[in-house]
Amino acid sequence: MPGTKNLLPVFLLAELFLITPVLAHAQQSAKDTVPPPKVRQLSEISVVQQKALVERKTDRVIYNVTSSVTAAGANGLEVMARVPGLRVTDNLIAIAGRGAVKVMINGRIIPLAGEDLQRYLKSMSAGEIARVEVMSNPSAAYDADGNAGLINIVTRRDRNQGFSGEIQASGKLSDYGFKPLYGVTNYGTAAAGGNFSYNTNKWSFYGNLNYEHGRFLEGFGIDLQYPNQFWSQTDTGNYKIRNLNLVLGTDYKISNRTTIGFNYSGARTAYIGDDHVNNPVYNTRGQLDSLLRTFATYQPVAWSTGLNLHLVTRLDSSGRQLSVDADYFNYYRTDQSDFISQRYDGKGDAIANGTTKYFDTNKQAINIYTLKADLQWPTAFANYAFGGKLSFIDNYSNVFYYKNLHGEMEYDKNLSNEYDYTENTQAVYATASKEAGKWKLNAGLRMEATQTKGVSHVQDKTMNNNYVKLFPSFSAAWNYNDNNHLAFTFGKRINRPVFWDLNPYKSLTTAYSYLEGNPYLQPEYNSNFELSHHWRERFTAAAFLNITNNGFNRITMAMPDDHTVYTTPLNFLKIYRYGLSASATLQPLPWLESINQVTGYHTAARSALPNIPNIDGMSLYLATNNNIALNKHKTLMAALNFWCQFPEVDHNGKSNTYYNMDLGIKALCLQNRMSIALNGADLFRSSASIVRSEVNYIPQTFTHFQVNRHIRLSVSYKLGQSTRKREIRGTGNEEEKKRT
Repeated sequence: MPGTKNLLPVFLLAELFLITPVLAHAQQSAKDTVPPPKVRQLSEISVVQQKALVERKTDRVIYNVTSSVTAAGANGLEVMARVPGLRVTDNLIAIAGRGAVKVMINGRIIPLAGEDLQRYLKSMSAGEIARVEVMSNPSAAYDADGNAGLINIVTRRDRNQGFSGEIQASGKLSDYGFKPLYGVTNYGTAAAGGNFSYNTNKWSFYGNLNYEHGRFLEGFGIDLQYPNQFWSQTDTGNYKIRNLNLVLGTDYKISNRTTIGFNYSGARTAYIGDDHVNNPVYNTRGQLDSLLRTFATYQPVAWSTGLNLHLVTRLDSSGRQLSVDADYFNYYRTDQSDFISQRYDGKGDAIANGTTKYFDTNKQAINIYTLKADLQWPTAFANYAFGGKLSFIDNYSNVFYYKNLHGEMEYDKNLSNEYDYTENTQAVYATASKEAGKWKLNAGLRMEATQTKGVSHVQDKTMNNNYVKLFPSFSAAWNYNDNNHLAFTFGKRINRPVFWDLNPYKSLTTAYSYLEGNPYLQPEYNSNFELSHHWRERFTAAAFLNITNNGFNRITMAMPDDHTVYTTPLNFLKIYRYGLSASATLQPLPWLESINQVTGYHTAARSALPNIPNIDGMSLYLATNNNIALNKHKTLMAALNFWCQFPEVDHNGKSNTYYNMDLGIKALCLQNRMSIALNGADLFRSSASIVRSEVNYIPQTFTHFQVNRHIRLSVSYKLGQSTRKREIRGTGNEEEKKRT
């Protein structure tokens, strides 16, 4: 659609800066506070109207998934992409303008990252998720991992006595141009699942089950501009997916003060398919010099198992409480691949002896054991909290390559590897919070001692690393009148490398390109500062500064002599990011709820490597989420959501402008037990980014083939009835799970 990419950002700017002030003025003439939800008493049952889509608290922003129209029927990763201010790009979940975050489920870190984390989240259903909490400055009681903070996914648990549940089903049709690709026309997924809760005076039982299957495409492109040649690579994966996710748990109230519980979570994710890689090389006149084509089959299957045993006991009536979590997490992934690369000359004829064939198998097995204890100790002077955590990680991985020589398999020791990695962490923390007049103060300190050991058996290398780090946190809020308060927050955080990035193995993408881990990769550290003003929990303005030390990124290195291209992670960056942000939650009319956000910021990335230049630049992020009631009782709702990311500095590169628009409608029927939703996402196929950088004086362009445009029809139906609330809690090892 010609001109669309220029008109849509203009449309959003107009909405934010012209329409929003008008709506805000209309709100000021209304009541001074947002009216509470209406409650109708029906004997022992209370029926409460739908929660606001977004709630802004002092320490977090809450996105209520059950109030979202566009999240209906989505998977867990798609839910993340619907949260205002969150960006989900290729293998990354980040706060716009701030940086990457770690993900928790019910307060427990998922020890997965990158592709594995995103595939795990895809195995979840929006029907499992009650809300998503965005914490940009968590207290010292939380794990220190996560540059820009933490995302906490809170799963749905009915808090009432009796049986209740919900069943869901959805179908998604993906649009890759509505034309056959690799002989397939029906790209999309079908999903079904449900959840239940059963509560008595003493016992609580709950569970979730979700299954998804279908087909999808994913991939990327890399362009390298040599002085005398132009090298290009496109890698497109054509996959069948089969995802299964199961959660079961129970809590038992031993007494009025003590509860003990057990939780099981398991998932199986399978992405079976093939990759199609094309590598043309052009001369300075734009004529084809040579071509490399690679076809590879993949069969990655991953199983994850999480076990949690927890105890919560109130020590007295003053609020003193002790909680203990013991967790075990296992992640087991296998894969095998057959690939063949064929070289062609400029005329398109196959080159003699230009065929390369490989077969490989690889495995990753991760076992994580954690023990966590937290003590809350309120006193007349202040509320104190103390705690500690022990974490033991054992990661084994291997990759074995075999050259396929006319049907005979020959083991290749130079490419193969076996790698053992252990990481043990001991953490203790203390926090204190106090209210004094119009002031609310919170200070904390966390200490983490970490010992790592990596052993490469084939390469006969051993790498050890021991370090102790302190992570302070501080916040101060001044409520200078009933409607306004100022807040200052500070926190220091760490981002540890994912396990695959530490493994010194080579993963071939073609005969002349590969990915390679770096066993010497070190963590990066973030210092985050923010000064904010809040008015009536509707409007927020903030100034922020984020500093990243020892930052790492994956770097693609090109060898001009033989055109070999490899990608490896390196520590080489110091990043300064400062900016201003503003957000407004508006309800100017009974039928409209509008959440708007703008963030403007400057990023300066300083490189410690002479072959990678410094880079800096300004950027702007805009977003608006709108829920529209189409009838008086709000049983027919529509939604229009839009965000736009203008060019920004991304590590050592700079992105283009990319944006996204979603549109949806949801209807409630059968006494509000049934919900039917129809949603369209990424309507303009514009949410994928392009990043340009320079390494060794060679310009590079990285293109994400992230096509998210789809149409989804979903149906859900509520079961049972309940009458009394119960408590919900999480586990203690969410931090470790994210790094698998």
